[in-house]
Amino acid sequence: MSASRIDELACQARLLLASNPLLSKSASLDIVATRNLQKRRFRYGNTLAVVSELPDCAAKVEALADYFPELAHRGYRRVRENPPVAAGPVGSDPYRSSALAAWMDGLQRGLEWYAGGADLQIVSYYLQPDLVAADFSLERHPVRRLACGIGLVPIDSLTKSRMMQPRVAQCLPDYPSSEYPLPDEEDLDRIADHLNRAVALAAEVDPQGCRRLITSLHTFHVGLRRDPLSSFSSSNELPGSAIVVLSKERLRESDLAATAAQLLHEAGHVLLGLYTTSAVASLPGEFQYVSPYKNDLQTLESILHMAYTIPWECAVRMACLSFRVQPEQRAREMAFIIAYAARQIPLIDIAWEGIGRLGGDVLLDLPDIAAIPSWSARVLELVDRLLDEEPPLRRQAHHAERQRVLDRQAWDIGQMLLRDKEPFDPRMGQRTLDGNGDCVRLWYDGRFHVIQRAAYRPTGKDYGRYAETVGEAMEAM
Repeated sequence: MSASRIDELACQARLLLASNPLLSKSASLDIVATRNLQKRRFRYGNTLAVVSELPDCAAKVEALADYFPELAHRGYRRVRENPPVAAGPVGSDPYRSSALAAWMDGLQRGLEWYAGGADLQIVSYYLQPDLVAADFSLERHPVRRLACGIGLVPIDSLTKSRMMQPRVAQCLPDYPSSEYPLPDEEDLDRIADHLNRAVALAAEVDPQGCRRLITSLHTFHVGLRRDPLSSFSSSNELPGSAIVVLSKERLRESDLAATAAQLLHEAGHVLLGLYTTSAVASLPGEFQYVSPYKNDLQTLESILHMAYTIPWECAVRMACLSFRVQPEQRAREMAFIIAYAARQIPLIDIAWEGIGRLGGDVLLDLPDIAAIPSWSARVLELVDRLLDEEPPLRRQAHHAERQRVLDRQAWDIGQMLLRDKEPFDPRMGQRTLDGNGDCVRLWYDGRFHVIQRAAYRPTGKDYGRYAETVGEAMEAM
């Protein structure tokens, strides 16, 4: 592909990034951040008020309440009367502290267990001021700080905390293991330098997205991997934080574009999570969809997360193509983008179908999310233009891979139907189950499939490694 054509596609990708539906209205962002604060304040206040009435808990409740200005000095007893306040910077907002969220969520669970008949000690387990202070201090005193203000905290330090370790495990189920060497001081310097340069690149190709990254996150929990894959993860249970595990290969090759794209991918998860958790009307969880990325049943909220963050990452990667000067690197990155986006083909239609099922009250409360499928479809159209630039044999291989994605989706839906599940998918047509329930005949995307019940249905863990998807595409070419 010519340099001028690469620059043209990169410019078009930047224009798409500038029209990101959840970033177009700064007022909306202020509203969702403030709503999130107020909902957490109300929940935390009620929990503290109830626990303060339990034997020998009042003093420890006061110590915990001191972290939240409006709840201190028994303000939790007046939580319903507290006037609304606007959300402040993420770094000074205690309601977006991962450490405090872990302890407050634990305290709420302990209270529920106590109400169900458990011993009072279960509540006391979550009222330990010294341990809370240690976790909070670790978050507020990072070992390194990026130029943008985001702090770096080694993941291994979190695993020493009884409350933070389970949250790390949620994002990194195989941590710790031999795949994750402990970073030394020199490693931390290299990680900080790499992330500083990646954030600077993100600011160049997606200025408003990078601003959202910086204003949404106060901490990166960082680590190293020995294998070629880098791991990026975030969770509503780690507000204001993201996990960033860089492979030694990523640091050695200094692939800033990939890191910038993955950082903004996580910013998308954090942003959408802020929208959905702060909303008055929750997204319905009763409708279920088969995710082509997870190969399992997912809620609409999970589908929207994938329909939003993955196109965002693809757009950033396309915007960075002009920075890749080596033809081999550029070809591999193009193959990655095309293969990575292939599973968006059925997913975007699923997202549109899910949005169409939402009630009016939800769309009135969350109007911006309704634009996610159409914006993501525009990103996919740009990926198609990238595909058109590929040589004929590579185009043929990519089209074959896309068909495999659709056939795989049909097979997964068939396995769900054979297990008495009813996933929604607009590409699914008529289906007929055999009388013995071991086979389903199914039309999907205009193709007829005969699907036998599998003794073992592979999970998202088996199929979710994006490097394997890209490797298959590259091998086919």
